[in-house]
Amino acid sequence: MGNKVGQLSLSKFADLYADSLVSTDFFVADEKQLLSLSEYPYRSDGYIIGICTRGTAQVEVNLQIYEARPGAMLLATPFHVLRIYNSSDDFLCRFLVFSKAFLTESNVNSHFLESFGYFKSASIPVIYTCDADAKMILDIYLLMQQKLERGHHPYRMEISRSILTTLLYEIQSVYEKQHTIIKGKQTRKQELNMLFQELVFHHYKGHRNVQYYADALYVSPKHLTETIKDVTGRTAGEWIDDAVILEAKVLLRNHEISIARVADDIHFPDQSSFGKYFKKHTGMSPSDYREVSGN
Repeated sequence: MGNKVGQLSLSKFADLYADSLVSTDFFVADEKQLLSLSEYPYRSDGYIIGICTRGTAQVEVNLQIYEARPGAMLLATPFHVLRIYNSSDDFLCRFLVFSKAFLTESNVNSHFLESFGYFKSASIPVIYTCDADAKMILDIYLLMQQKLERGHHPYRMEISRSILTTLLYEIQSVYEKQHTIIKGKQTRKQELNMLFQELVFHHYKGHRNVQYYADALYVSPKHLTETIKDVTGRTAGEWIDDAVILEAKVLLRNHEISIARVADDIHFPDQSSFGKYFKKHTGMSPSDYREVSGN
């Protein structure tokens, strides 16, 4: 069912999963099976921090596939398109979701979140913690849950925000440790792939030709295509097309946006050229896709 893409608002997320709701901008979920999220890719309008406590699953983030297993952490932003599938029967996660507003309300610096490496667009959204780090992160989750259960506490909101800030710094330290290991193991080809993926993430709306990315990375289009194919099994062109189509599907699922506006948002000269491109890659027209994907 990979053809459906949805927007998951914080309030809908909270309806599905929240045990303790501090506000519509922040909630923590106890160990849950993410089954109602597993059918199709979605983008949340909040930041998600999840840690797998049992079982396994595949996690697809912006078309890259990661393995979820105990101790694996998912660090996702509103810019990530996520899908969780092939989960084992015992697959469980703890997670919390918050909006940027929740953290910045009391924080003078509105770019506070951008200071964390794992919330940058090119960061690795799934990291694997050691047992000690996983335990430390889970202890903070549990502390937060205990504090949230005191429903009438006058400073419940402030305390939650402060524990969340603590959690963000602890994760940054785990992330930096992981990142050093990953960077040390990267080959030149893997490094080029990572730079290419980051560029695509930022520029796919305006640039759909491989030449643009090859020029930006100072390599020939042939070298870029062969390297990306070697590392990922797919060509550079396929990654670019997939990023464009994924964005188109997310937009088309929102029935309030006209198809002409979707075409415009993804920088197509007109609705007709967008329609041809979409049909070539998905086998159906944008309006047919909109019909079958429902709300």
